[in-house]
Amino acid sequence: MTDKLKTLRQWLEAQNLDGFLVPRGDCFSGEEVPASEERLAHISGFTGSAGTAVVTSNLAALFSDGRYTLQMQTQTSEDWATFTVPSTTPNDWIKTHMKGGRLGFDPWLMTVSQYRGFEDALSPEGVSLHPVAANPIDLAWPDQPLPPRSKAWDFPLSNAGLGRVEKTDLVIRALQKIDPAASALVISDPASLAWLLNIRGGDLPHTPVILAFALLDISGKVTVFASKERFDAVDQTGLSFADQARLGDTLAGLADGVVVDPSSCPVAIRQMLTGRVIENTLPMVSMKAEKTQEEAAGFRAAHKRDAVAMIRFLAWFDHTLTRYPLRETEAADKLAEFREQEDGFLSPSFATICGGGGNGAIVHYRAEPGADQIIPEDNLCLIDSGGQYRDATTDITRTISTGKPSDAMCDAYTHVLRAHIALDMARFPHGTTGVQLDAITRAPLWQQGMDYDHGTGHGVGCCLGVHEGPASISRRGTAQIRPGMVLSNEPGFYREGAFGIRTENLVLVIEGGDGNLGFEALTLVPFDRRLIRAELMSTAEINWVDTYHERVRREISLLIASRGDDQAQAWLERFTAPLAGQV
Repeated sequence: MTDKLKTLRQWLEAQNLDGFLVPRGDCFSGEEVPASEERLAHISGFTGSAGTAVVTSNLAALFSDGRYTLQMQTQTSEDWATFTVPSTTPNDWIKTHMKGGRLGFDPWLMTVSQYRGFEDALSPEGVSLHPVAANPIDLAWPDQPLPPRSKAWDFPLSNAGLGRVEKTDLVIRALQKIDPAASALVISDPASLAWLLNIRGGDLPHTPVILAFALLDISGKVTVFASKERFDAVDQTGLSFADQARLGDTLAGLADGVVVDPSSCPVAIRQMLTGRVIENTLPMVSMKAEKTQEEAAGFRAAHKRDAVAMIRFLAWFDHTLTRYPLRETEAADKLAEFREQEDGFLSPSFATICGGGGNGAIVHYRAEPGADQIIPEDNLCLIDSGGQYRDATTDITRTISTGKPSDAMCDAYTHVLRAHIALDMARFPHGTTGVQLDAITRAPLWQQGMDYDHGTGHGVGCCLGVHEGPASISRRGTAQIRPGMVLSNEPGFYREGAFGIRTENLVLVIEGGDGNLGFEALTLVPFDRRLIRAELMSTAEINWVDTYHERVRREISLLIASRGDDQAQAWLERFTAPLAGQV
């Protein structure tokens, strides 16, 4: 038994608990967590981006999804049993191994909604949940990294389109509609706080936010629970600051009518509120999803710069493959290099997925140095990547030929592209939901007996999270698709162990002029013409490809020329030629 598990079990005994829950997450429940919050990795050794552990007096169980089945096994010691969700869930395991037991949890690391889900599942089996005053992993982590303390910076009005006062007024009016007696709002989502205050930060590797809670009262005053010095460089009009240690005292003193979002509010904060609480989704979630004209302009500008980086990379990729074998991590690193040369670049918007051959069939594959592969010849390479820029966020996937792919690969690629085109060309009435558009996208694949298990599209923030609610284009996409939303269009097809295909653009929802809505493609990077079989496509689909490629050439060619990259310029000309021509 490792010393870490031994220490945790001694703590369990002292606390009269039968088990302890260790999620991979922090008090903000985001996709990313800072190094100081990587408790799951510290206790288990598992470094995946999603997972949960349960430790009892004699057992240690680790759960994650199918991306990490092998990684869980290789990164953990013999003390751990590993399980793949959904085949076995933490709830399933707890019901079997802790019937009638007392399960401890850190109330900062579990949202109100998550707590209710656990309670509903476990209480019939006699398992009771017990919040703890201090996380035992922190108590036995002497070299725990310090929390991030980046400085906030202003997201200018010229990019945001709405000022802080205007946004605050909109949120207050929304609170009054939720409940006329609403008195304050607990802001438990850093992206919503960043949007409201028109600030950004650097607390996370891929999402430019400041990790802080805040309180908006009905008068418009915003109290940020973070060090004032971290906001020295930004407009502090209308803001006050308090240490997070004062959060409990502040919330306990509030009157009735405090609004919290159960999907992001930690149990610890909910416990601090003594008056009547109103539960509702944060109003900013839907507001920031509908981009202003200025934000839309920022997306267009950022995507042009991102296109330059991508096209230079794709030209380099093709040229390099003819000279020597290329590793997945080498390709990902080179793409990052090209993006770093573009104005306003901040960071990747997520860890690049670069999967050659069979690795491309692993939907969220991530190549790690020393554990990646040489990209196979005569196959496909799937590269899903994006950038955070000072004016917007990008996310693009291109599937690339690595020589002479098989007819089956080309056929599959063409049908995936046809699905992509079906969504891009869709015209739909106001009130349409994501689930309806998801079916439209899949129809060309269904006709061929093909499909994919992930969603078709997700919302994207403006210099914020690359994944953003409330809308999605998926089987669970019940939110309406509204003008100004930026979404991804990313159908795919995956043959396990052989190859993976995905074609992803970001699109802006626009008014169609006839009372319907449609999409404007923001991403401006050619598709791989070598993989397209025009004989499988309709005339309208061929025209779409040629029109899109002509637009890419028209809008990006001069930008490429300004970089003096002749190789990229020649590549762009070749890959934007009409489909009737030769590649």
